[in-house]
Amino acid sequence: MARGLGTRARFAVAYLLLGAAVGIAVGGAIVLVNRTGPQPAPPWSSWQPTTSSTSSREFEIAQHVGRSYKLPTGDQLVGVKVGGSRNGNDFGGVAIVKPNDPRSLDKSFKPENTAVFILCGDNAATCAITQGSPSVARATVLRREALELALYTMEYAHPVDNVLIFFPPANGQKKLSSTLFLSRDDLSGSLKHPLRRTLPQTTPPVPGKIVPREEKTVNDLTASALYHYLGIAQNVIVIQQPATNST
Repeated sequence: MARGLGTRARFAVAYLLLGAAVGIAVGGAIVLVNRTGPQPAPPWSSWQPTTSSTSSREFEIAQHVGRSYKLPTGDQLVGVKVGGSRNGNDFGGVAIVKPNDPRSLDKSFKPENTAVFILCGDNAATCAITQGSPSVARATVLRREALELALYTMEYAHPVDNVLIFFPPANGQKKLSSTLFLSRDDLSGSLKHPLRRTLPQTTPPVPGKIVPREEKTVNDLTASALYHYLGIAQNVIVIQQPATNST
């Protein structure tokens, strides 16, 4: 007949059971500590403006984007000027008139949430690009630059919801005439994921070197957003579809 456990033996068993319980608890704690929560979303872009006001962020964005685009010679493709009220102008917003009637308003956009940029070539008097010849390839890269400006601005320069960009006039012309106008709704899909998913080429391409996938994206996002600049009425910039970009 087996004997019952003595007092010392019972204490030994109790300690063993207690040690096992502590080990399980500690092990569980280690697992909980090592089990990571949801991973933070990747940053929207590797660069972002450092200033706080909307106007100063627009100037930062203009400088950052503008200096990254080059001609085949290595010179900067265009300078990027900030227009609208951010440049001290009495800006009343943007009006889109109907394609078949420039006297009939289609849509209007308030100045406080509309940014304006001007892509200006090396001809300081007209903003035309004098180097090289106008081409479809160059126009595509200019639209890529305009798209990148719009994306950065809507991502970082709140409360901007609309961006109007003027393209350089064709060499020999003296007035700006072609524009790109994009709203937040137009770019909502691209703003939901990092910039490089939309524009994967980290270094902006020179004319003729944009990859096919990116060229398709640029065309898809900008083809229906081209407008003709008609002028200014009561401090409101008036534009009209369709516009022909002959830059």
